[in-house]
Amino acid sequence: MYQYIFEEGSSPLFYFTTKYGLEYFVSFRRMDLENDFFKNLFVVDFGESNNQKFLSDSRIERTIVGIINNYFDSNPVVLLNYVCDIIDSKQDFRKRLFDKWYRNFNNDDFSKINFQYEIPEEDIKYHLGFIFKGNIYREEELIENVNLLLEEFTNLK
Repeated sequence: MYQYIFEEGSSPLFYFTTKYGLEYFVSFRRMDLENDFFKNLFVVDFGESNNQKFLSDSRIERTIVGIINNYFDSNPVVLLNYVCDIIDSKQDFRKRLFDKWYRNFNNDDFSKINFQYEIPEEDIKYHLGFIFKGNIYREEELIENVNLLLEEFTNLK
């Protein structure tokens, strides 16, 4: 795992530099959905800061997962959400990668639920995931609330 630096601000930001000189960030941003169920919803985002070419390095994976685990240790009631970026049409790859990371590092304290949201008019498929402490949130309740939220979003379109 790489050493990382924490920067407090409007949203927590962590960053680290790899042995290849690539700088990565991990951020957690609170989402305000005006819904009591989602009052502790944060979006986790990570990536290479300068859009440089990715070089295979297992320490990147371990560092990002370590930062997420440490964030949960400090904020156990957090409901983490991630959306696989669609900008380069590699959202399916990103989903598989995140699923692999979850399988490799899950210690049974966490649960993860995936959702797929499609916008037919735009022929776009979004992968959304939620990671949470199983002793804080119930899966059935989360599924119900996310489906209601996605339905609301669809009706707004």
